[in-house]
Amino acid sequence: MNLRCTPSHLHGEINLNANDSSNIFLLCAGALSEEGVTLKGFKADGFAAKVLDVLDYMGANVSRDNENITVSRNRLFGMSVNVNGNELEFFVYCALASVCEKGFIQLSGLKTIKSETVDLAVKTLTKLGVACSFDDEDELIIWGGNDITGGTADANGNIYFALALTVLSCEASIPIDIHNTGGLEKTFPDYIRSFNLLNGKIETIK
Repeated sequence: MNLRCTPSHLHGEINLNANDSSNIFLLCAGALSEEGVTLKGFKADGFAAKVLDVLDYMGANVSRDNENITVSRNRLFGMSVNVNGNELEFFVYCALASVCEKGFIQLSGLKTIKSETVDLAVKTLTKLGVACSFDDEDELIIWGGNDITGGTADANGNIYFALALTVLSCEASIPIDIHNTGGLEKTFPDYIRSFNLLNGKIETIK
């Protein structure tokens, strides 16, 4: 499946139909919106809780009311984080780093992530106007303050990268066409619907 993501800042609230890892990317997109997004029924535990702490640390406005989580925009600053070889974590922070307003995110712990996965991220992000520095096989620096250009991006069948690119699209100058999303609609069937209910603009294309 190929997607076209038209730049838009997500806002509003939704009741979640599923507590899956794709919802984390909705929270990341919420950090780019002045009005913010509220996910009702979101279980902030495990890695999801860590991401909320990271968003708060980076400067986003984060509020938690039982299982209702609201994230909205503030100035996002960089940080250093060890992804411990976790591919989901890697792509979440790739997305956040790319839209960071100032500073950079330094990602370490990459040795147990496939080198082709890191190479794909660096190549694609650079193509979209994101400044990256990858001088060590275990460390990647992604700089903030980017003017994301949009255009065509190939996720190469990686679902988490496709999700990360939907977040980048919120700040792009033109739509991002994401090719080869790796069965996103089957693995996370609610994501596109949720994104669009939050006033996002994702559509399938040939």
